[in-house]
Amino acid sequence: MENGLPQNTVKAMAQTRDGFLWLGTEVGLVRFDGTNFVLFDQDSKTALPGNDVHCLLAGDDGALWIGTSDGLARLKDGAVTTFTTANGLPSNSIRSLYKSPEGEVIVSTENGGVGIEGSRVVPVSDQRMGGPPALLRAELADKYYTIVNKTTVEISHNGRTEQSFAVGKELPGTRIQTAYADREGGLWIGTNGGLVRWTENKSGNKIDRFPLTDPLATTSILSILEDREGNIWVGTETGGLHILRDERFRTFGARDGLSSDATTTVVEDNSGTLWIGTSGSGLNAFAHNGSSFTKVKTLDVRNGLYSDVILSLAAAPNGDIWVGTPDGLNRIHNGVVSPFPSADGLPDEFIRSLLVDADGSLWIGTRRGLAHWNPGSPGNQMDIFTQATGLGSDLVGAMARDTRGNLWVATLAGLSRLQDPHLQGSTKPSISNFTATEGLSSNVITALLPRQDGTLLIGTNGQGWNLWDGQHFSPVARTGLNHTAIHAILDDEHGHLWFATANGIARCDCDMAGGCSHWMEFGPADGLRGREMATNSHPSAWRSRDGWLWFATPKGLVAIDPAHFPVNTVPPPVALIRFAADDVDQPLYETDRLKVQAGHNHFQFDYAGLSFTAPQKVRYRFMLEGFDHQWTEAGARRSAYYTNIPPGNYTFRVQAANNDGLWNSDGAALAFTLRPHFYQTVWFYILLAALAAGLIVLILRLRLLRAKRQFDAVLAERNRIAREVHDTLAQGYVGVSVQLEVLSELLRYNKTEAAIKHLDTARQHVREGLAEARQSIWALRSQDSGENTLPVKLRRSTEQANGNGIEASFSLYGAYRPMPEEKEREFLRVGQEAIHNVKKHAGATHLVVQLEYGPAEIALVVRDDGRGFEVKDGADSPPGHYGLTGMRERADAIGGTLEVNSERGSGTTVRLQVMTPKDAQERSGN
Repeated sequence: MENGLPQNTVKAMAQTRDGFLWLGTEVGLVRFDGTNFVLFDQDSKTALPGNDVHCLLAGDDGALWIGTSDGLARLKDGAVTTFTTANGLPSNSIRSLYKSPEGEVIVSTENGGVGIEGSRVVPVSDQRMGGPPALLRAELADKYYTIVNKTTVEISHNGRTEQSFAVGKELPGTRIQTAYADREGGLWIGTNGGLVRWTENKSGNKIDRFPLTDPLATTSILSILEDREGNIWVGTETGGLHILRDERFRTFGARDGLSSDATTTVVEDNSGTLWIGTSGSGLNAFAHNGSSFTKVKTLDVRNGLYSDVILSLAAAPNGDIWVGTPDGLNRIHNGVVSPFPSADGLPDEFIRSLLVDADGSLWIGTRRGLAHWNPGSPGNQMDIFTQATGLGSDLVGAMARDTRGNLWVATLAGLSRLQDPHLQGSTKPSISNFTATEGLSSNVITALLPRQDGTLLIGTNGQGWNLWDGQHFSPVARTGLNHTAIHAILDDEHGHLWFATANGIARCDCDMAGGCSHWMEFGPADGLRGREMATNSHPSAWRSRDGWLWFATPKGLVAIDPAHFPVNTVPPPVALIRFAADDVDQPLYETDRLKVQAGHNHFQFDYAGLSFTAPQKVRYRFMLEGFDHQWTEAGARRSAYYTNIPPGNYTFRVQAANNDGLWNSDGAALAFTLRPHFYQTVWFYILLAALAAGLIVLILRLRLLRAKRQFDAVLAERNRIAREVHDTLAQGYVGVSVQLEVLSELLRYNKTEAAIKHLDTARQHVREGLAEARQSIWALRSQDSGENTLPVKLRRSTEQANGNGIEASFSLYGAYRPMPEEKEREFLRVGQEAIHNVKKHAGATHLVVQLEYGPAEIALVVRDDGRGFEVKDGADSPPGHYGLTGMRERADAIGGTLEVNSERGSGTTVRLQVMTPKDAQERSGN
C-alpha cells in the first residue's frame, strides 16, 4: 500500500491484450501500468457490480471479465457490461472464470455454472463444466499439471500420474490456494504457508523454496501470474504484490563470505581461484563454479600484507599472486605472504598496477614511474622507466600486452607503448608516446583491453573510448559512453563488450572493426546494488576461464554469465491513459475521429509503456502529426503538453522502448479534430472576402458618383460659359465681322463718311464685347472673391449695369441670413444672368433688382421696362439663346422655383424663390 496499491490483499490477476496488469482486491479492481495504480469500484465512472473481486479472466478480444461477490462484469474499451441473476446467472457470487476449448467464457458460481455467448447467458452441461473446477489445469512440455483438491499436486503423462506432492510434506503450509505453470516448464505452487517452484531436468526434478528471510517463504499466496515478458507476479493475502524477475546480476558481499562489500580489484589464478581485493579488509580467495561461490581464505596485515587496502593484483604462471597496496608490494607463494620492499629498487611504495609476463617477469606501476623486475636476470635486475627516460608520465595506471608483444601503459599524459627489445635488436624496450595529437580523444587513459585480432581498446576519463587498429587511433563515436568515465573494459566472446563506468555497467554489440551498437546500460533498476564501480584499482574487472565476468564495486563483487544473460525482447505495448483539453478529460474510445470543441488552448496527453521488467527504464518519444515535424525524445517522461495549436486535424503518436532499448514502432495513436471558431473557418474568410469586395465596390461607386457630380458641375459651368460666350462675345464678334465687311466695301468705293460711321459702329461692338468678356470673367472669379454676402454681390452687379441708357437700382427687404455657399452662388449667377439679359436684349431704361428675405423663403426679383417677349409653355430661351435655360437649371440645382413673366412691350419680370428650413430660421434668429 505504501507504493499506491489500495489494499495488500491481491486475490486475482490478469494481463489484458493491451498490456495492462489487472489486480482483484477486496476493495475493487486495480489497473497497474508499472508505475501507477488506478482503482475501479462501485463508485467509479465505469462502475462494477461489487467491490470484492474473486477472479479475473482476460478475453481474446481484449476484454476483461471480472467476477465479484455481487455479479459478473465485462470491461472493454472503457465500458462495463454487468451480468447478474437478473440476466440469468445462477448466483451473483462468482467463484471462478475460465475459457472452454471453443473459446466460450465459463462462469462458475456458488449455485452452478453457465456460459457467456456474446451478451447472453447460456446453460452449460455438467460434462462441459468438467466437474468441480480445479485450481490448475495446464499442459506444458507433454506434462499435465492438475490440482484437483487443496492438498495435493498431481503431475501426469499420457493419462498416468507420475508424481504428486502434498502439503505438510513436500509443500509448505496446510492448503494449496493457487498454482501456475510458467513458459519454461516450471510449476509455481502457492499455499497458505509460502510459495515453491517445481522444475524437472535431466538429473531429475526438484522443488525450490525461498530462503526464510524472504517474505514469500511463509506468507499466504492467493494468486500467481506470468506476464508477457516472463516476470512472475505473486499476490498475497496480507503482504501486497510481489514481482520475480530473471536475475541478470549476482552480487557477492559480506553476507556471502567476503571480508567486505567494498571490493577494489579481482583476478583469477591458474587454478581457477578468484582473488578479490577490498578497501580496508584485506584480500579474499574464493573458489567458484558458475554462480556457486565458496570461500577459500582471507589474508590481511596479520598475515603479512603491507596494508588491508588492496590496489592491484596479478597472477603469475607459477601460481604466485602479486599484491599491490599503498604501502608496498607483496608476493603470495604457496599461500605464504612475503614483502617486496622498496629497498629492492622500486621507485615508489604506492603500487597502482601490476602485470606478469609469460617469462615470469613483473611490471610494476607506481606514482613515480614504471618498474620491470626480472627474477631470471643476473642479480634480479630492476629496470626503472620514468618521464625522464621517455615515459609519458610518472603516474602509471592500467597496463596490457597486446598480441604483437607491445606493452601498453596508461598514464595521465596519454598512452605509452614499450616495444619488445628483441624485436628491435636491443636490450631495452623503445618507448613511444601517444596523446590527443595522435588521435586519442583524451590524454587521461583509464582502461585498456587488447583483443585477439591485434587491436587495442582504450578507455578514457570522460571522453569515451578509442580503437587502435595497429596503425592509427580513432575515437569510437555514437556510443552511450561519450561523456562517462570508463574504469574497465571486458570482451565476453559472445559479440559483446562490457564496460565498468561511472554510471554503472554497460554492454554493446560489437564487431571486429570496433563498431558498437545496441547500447544497454544497467543500474539499480536491473538488479545492481548501485551504479558506482571500483576506480583507481587494476584490474577492477576480470573474465574467468568459464566465461563469467566479474566487476569489483564498493557494494560487492558483481558476477555476470554472458552466455545466459536475459535480454528483454518484448517491445512494450503503449497505452494512452488520458487526453485532456484545458484539464477537461476527453473520451479515449471514440470509433470516429474525436471532435474537440473550439476555444481550448492547453492539451495534455498521458501515456504508459507497459513493460514491467524495469518500468523506470522505459523511454518514450512522441509526435503530434499536423503540428510537429519530428519526434520529440521524452526520456522517461509520461506526459506530453501542447499549447495554442491552431484548429485542424491531428494525430498524437507515442512510442516506447523497454529497459533494453527495444522500441515498439507501432506505439499508440489518437486522432482528433480541434474545431475552429466561426472566425477561423473557410466560410468566415469567404464572407470576409465578400464584404471586402463589397466595400471596394461601394468605395468605387461613391468615387464614381463624386466624379460624376464634379463632372456635372463642370459641365454645367461649361454650358453656362458657352451660353454667355454665345450670347455676348460670339454675337459681338459677329457684329464686328459684319461691320468690317461693310467697311471694306465702302472703302473700295471711296465712301469715306459712311465708312467712318460703320467704323464707329464696329468700335462700339468691340467695346461692348470687351465689357461682356470682363463681366463673364468677373462672374467666374466672384465665387472666390473677397465679397462676403449675397446682397453685396448683387448690389455691385446691379450698379455695374448703370449706363448706356439704363438706370439700375437694388433693394433689400427683410433681415439677411446666410444660406449654404452653393445656394448663394447659384442665386448670384441667376441674378447676374437676368441683369445681363436686360442689358443685352431688353432695350430697357429702368432695371430694378430686389432681394427679399421672408420668414420661410428667400426671393430674388429682376424687373425691367424693356420690350419684353412672348413666353411660351415648355420654352425658355429663344432659339440660339441659353440664358433662361441656364437660369432654370441653376434654380433646379438648389431646389428653387423660377418664374418668368413677360409680354411684348410690357417688360419682363424674373423671380427666383427658395424655401428655407425652419431650423435655418431658428439659427438666423427669426
